[in-house]
Amino acid sequence: MRRRLLVVVLALTLLVTGCATVPTQGNIRQGSREGLAQGGLGVGVEAKPPRDNLTELELVNGFLEAMSDTRAFDVARQYMTADAAAAWKPETQTIVYDQRPGSLSPQPGGGVKLTARKIATVDERGEWIPAAPGADRADFLFKVAKVDGQLRVASVPPGVYLGSNQVDLKLAPRDLYFFNPGRELLVPDPVYLPVNQSQGQAATQLVQELLKGPTKSLGNGVVSLAPPGTEVQVSVPVEFGVATVALNDTAAALREPDRRLLAAQIVWTLNQINLRARITVGGAPLLPDDPDELPFANFSQFDPSVPGGAMTTLYGLRQGRVQRVEGLDGASDIAARPLDSSLLHGQIAESFAVNLSGDSGAIVTTIDGDKVVAYGPLDNTDNSDKTDDLRKIKTLGTVLRPSYDHDDNLWILDRADKATPRLRVRNRDGKVTAVTVSFRGDTPLVLRMAPDGVRALLVMRSKATGKTYVETGAIQTGPDGKQLLLGSLRKLELALTDMTDAAWNKQGVLVAGASGSASNADRAPWLVNPDGSKLQLLPGASTDFITQRLASNPNKDTLPAVEDVDGHVHWQTRDLTWTAMEDDANAMPFIPVYPG
Repeated sequence: MRRRLLVVVLALTLLVTGCATVPTQGNIRQGSREGLAQGGLGVGVEAKPPRDNLTELELVNGFLEAMSDTRAFDVARQYMTADAAAAWKPETQTIVYDQRPGSLSPQPGGGVKLTARKIATVDERGEWIPAAPGADRADFLFKVAKVDGQLRVASVPPGVYLGSNQVDLKLAPRDLYFFNPGRELLVPDPVYLPVNQSQGQAATQLVQELLKGPTKSLGNGVVSLAPPGTEVQVSVPVEFGVATVALNDTAAALREPDRRLLAAQIVWTLNQINLRARITVGGAPLLPDDPDELPFANFSQFDPSVPGGAMTTLYGLRQGRVQRVEGLDGASDIAARPLDSSLLHGQIAESFAVNLSGDSGAIVTTIDGDKVVAYGPLDNTDNSDKTDDLRKIKTLGTVLRPSYDHDDNLWILDRADKATPRLRVRNRDGKVTAVTVSFRGDTPLVLRMAPDGVRALLVMRSKATGKTYVETGAIQTGPDGKQLLLGSLRKLELALTDMTDAAWNKQGVLVAGASGSASNADRAPWLVNPDGSKLQLLPGASTDFITQRLASNPNKDTLPAVEDVDGHVHWQTRDLTWTAMEDDANAMPFIPVYPG
């Protein structure tokens, strides 16, 4: 099995690097997107004007190379006829295609045809939208005409074509930051912008995109504190690592608390390119009582990775009883201890969730013949007589493992085996609200909410094919502004099969799946960006066990844990090696759970 997995991994690595999906790099606590492995692929192409007497194939090759340089679209237009150059709108989208030998071929009737698989589309906002494998194509016929005796491209491509070996060199992953509805956490909104910009140009484009509001992937699920019409006055100059963001008077009406939140959005967005921020409104400081250069530390409480020791504690179920794992910090022997002081321990649970502060939990269980989600404190030692009953929410059919967010909202998806699955959320006051959702007839298998309570991660089974896939969505509001809905559902289009679990991770999303058409024996943990780009095997992934379930959350100190197909738990240490929770191969199965 070890040799077979190695071959599959190498094959998929070639596929992924050929696709050159966009990587991320840097520490999210410092304002950057947490990095997956740097691709380092390809050779940068600088746009050059057309030479005389080019063949049709040479002309189109040169045109494609020139359009990959975002600084030189005017050079690319020199390859076109005047009418085509005037009609071409490169800013509308970038089509990333699988660049391989033979992708371009002269046609018998004239012109050159691009025949290639589409990998993704980067739209006008910079969103990376994966293409469906085997379905979406990047094919295009470049018609050619003579102008003053020289061949020129006469057809207008639908935006920019970018070969897969140029993506890492031409596009940089960035995050725009908005607030969750409770305005307690920032929510990253990934976009991809040109990499070959000066700091001033990059800062200007980032702030301009931020002030436009969230992309379609988040929609109205997040909050921007920039009032409509807020703009940067001309540009964002950078001097000695400080970006001066001069906002127009539109933002002057904001009250101090909202000014501080807007400052947090800007500071976090600029910090990922290592810039400090000076923000003014109408020439006056946005925050007059703060330092001129706003310290990043002043806005650390909005960190989307949710720092805190409780997030790193591993819990789980053994024989249906709630447990806490001790000893991961090295202070004691590693062991699972029953939470016998909790009312939850008195029930046989199907699944178990822990809130982000680590003081409450929820289980799916059966009480008095009713399938319910029961929730309560993890420690009832102050209530030794246990007179308080567990709080219960009735459910129907198959119930997925519940999920908590930072606001202590408890997300519950039941009737998962029915034609109309039901999603509800219980807030910290106990009110239960229905969330409208349509899964298009497919079956949800896993639901994981991000700590921000906006982003949802799902594993689904297709009704049409029976295959599993991973998708993301966002909790939004309907036209009335009140009804919650799970919208913007988007498949990650992963080159994996037999996906059994997925979880949020400090580096994006962790997925349990098998590479390509491999058998179940090769199922392993994989990392992928939340938009579906840059799929890679989790660094240090072991072939000594077969992955079944995952335990993870976005906290930077949380160690990924895996339950294998035999029910044994392994977690990854900081040096990327794996440790088994128990040496006894006959130990009872344990289902690991981190808060979230």
